[in-house]
Amino acid sequence: MLAVALALPIPAQPQKPPDGQAPPGRPGAQRVFVLKYADPLAMADVLRVFGVTVVANPEIHAVAVASTFPDVIASVDDAINRLDVPASAPQNIELTAYYVIAANANMPLGSALPKDLESIATELTTTAAFRNYRLLDALTIRMRAGQGAETAGSAGPVAAGSPSIVTDLRVRTATVSADGASVRLDRLSGGVKLPVAASGGQYSISDLNFNADLDVKAGQRIVAGRVGMNRDQALFLVLAARIAK
Repeated sequence: MLAVALALPIPAQPQKPPDGQAPPGRPGAQRVFVLKYADPLAMADVLRVFGVTVVANPEIHAVAVASTFPDVIASVDDAINRLDVPASAPQNIELTAYYVIAANANMPLGSALPKDLESIATELTTTAAFRNYRLLDALTIRMRAGQGAETAGSAGPVAAGSPSIVTDLRVRTATVSADGASVRLDRLSGGVKLPVAASGGQYSISDLNFNADLDVKAGQRIVAGRVGMNRDQALFLVLAARIAK
């Protein structure tokens, strides 16, 4: 009987894990995070990228995180600190388009340039070789960052009895740069429908259009485009952008 007993396998004894370590197959670290601002369900979706087990509880506005790797909890903690912040206020963008006529001779169209465009006229005098500049029209659109807008206006007739000059401005999407210093304009379109005298007292319509994707620094005015009206005149599009909370 002693020989039989010796031949039987000895039952394995449960191994006690070393101090400070969790039993194999069980989470090595757990932590509950109480959120201040972020949605617990949305936060849980993001945290699963760390390979952790996450339980979200919207009622107490918290997430519980468990991992077999204790050091992962530190990464989760850092991610939550970065994400659990107040939502930034929507940014509002104000874009103003100035339609400026340039010529060497005196022009009956438009009005005198405002003071804030005089520096632009000085710049154009040296680069575009025109002496006279007048403001045909100015249009302003306001939109939320990430959205677009459009507007139209009238600059009056070119002569007594003529159709009115029609101006328009469209932006498909306007966004603010990460540093908040400039505005990105995608699918910017500005246009002027200018009546041109024809025979018999009739008028044809000349379409003058600007199309571009560009960046405008907040608080500055830039010449965004130029289109020829005839051999002696040109139309310039000047843009100014402002960002407000």
